[in-house]
Amino acid sequence: MNQGSINCIWNGFTMEGREDKYTFSEPYMLNEQVIVVKKGSGIGGYDGLAGRTVATQVDSAALEVLQSDRADLAATFGSLDQITDYNNAFAQLESGLVDAVACDLSIAAYQTSANPDAFVMLDEPLSSEHYAVGFKLGDTERAEKVTQALKELAADGTAKEICERYAEYGVDYDGNWTLG
Repeated sequence: MNQGSINCIWNGFTMEGREDKYTFSEPYMLNEQVIVVKKGSGIGGYDGLAGRTVATQVDSAALEVLQSDRADLAATFGSLDQITDYNNAFAQLESGLVDAVACDLSIAAYQTSANPDAFVMLDEPLSSEHYAVGFKLGDTERAEKVTQALKELAADGTAKEICERYAEYGVDYDGNWTLG
C-alpha cells in the first residue's frame, strides 16, 4: 500500500493491534482464534493439549495469540509447529502428524463442516477479534466509502443473503456480521 500498488487489504484482516499502522473501515465481522482436533482424539479442552503437537500457519493471528496473550497455554504444548498454509495443517491433522490446529474461526468452521466425521472444534476460543478493511494510514476517505458500502449491503439484505448461501461452510450472519 505504501508503494501504491494496492489500495487495501481485505482478506480476513484483523484490526486489533494494527490501528497505528493502517486506517480501517468499521469492523464488519467478529472472528475468533480457535483450536480444531481430530474427532475421537479424546482432546476435549485445553488441558488435553498438554504435551501435544499443535500446528498453525506462519505469521497468522493464531500464532500471534499463542505467542502473546495465550503463551501460557502454548507453553504446555509438546510443540507449536508453524506450517506454510492451513490446507497443509489440516492434512497433517487428518493424518495424525499433528494433534491440533489453531486457526481463525472461519477456517475452522469450513474445515469442520466440510469434514464433519474428521474434525471437531474445541468449545472455548483462544481469542476474539474484528475483521476490517485496512487502508494506508490516513486514507480515511476510502475507509469511509467502504464502510458505507458494507452498511448498504447489510441494510438491503445482501450481506445476510451471501452468508446464508455459504452457511454450510460455517458462515453465520447473526453470529459474525457486525455492521447493520
